[in-house]
Amino acid sequence: MFNNRESAALVARSSGIGRGTVARLCEDLSVVVVRDGAPAEIVCDRLETGGDDVHLAVGDAVLIWESGNEGERGVLFGRIGPSISPPADKDDVPEEVVVEASETLMLRVGDGSVTLTADGRILIKGTDLVSHATRLNRVKGGAVAIN
Repeated sequence: MFNNRESAALVARSSGIGRGTVARLCEDLSVVVVRDGAPAEIVCDRLETGGDDVHLAVGDAVLIWESGNEGERGVLFGRIGPSISPPADKDDVPEEVVVEASETLMLRVGDGSVTLTADGRILIKGTDLVSHATRLNRVKGGAVAIN
């Protein structure tokens, strides 16, 4: 027999509001969630708020309610924080992005970098440099030095 503290802990683990992680997105718009600290998966219906649909991806942190009654679906209230995978909607992609600096702009990843300076110089560094073109690939300048 459980004492009151053990019973409360058991109920808290098996029902109520808690955090979870999206495990699967289903075709019927339900979401399969693994509640933090629990091994079992919970099928949840999404809470309709009348606003735009919240984008969900596998791995997103979510807030859910679980009834504790076997066979009864939980309810997904919403995502906690940003999505692991933002939606790939062409309407959300800007037509142009401008990044501006007054003297130097550098993009660097590991051993590779692209540096642009205010005087018009562009330096591309890397262990390998590959240039692809489906049409014309032109190298043009006042002087072109190869090797």
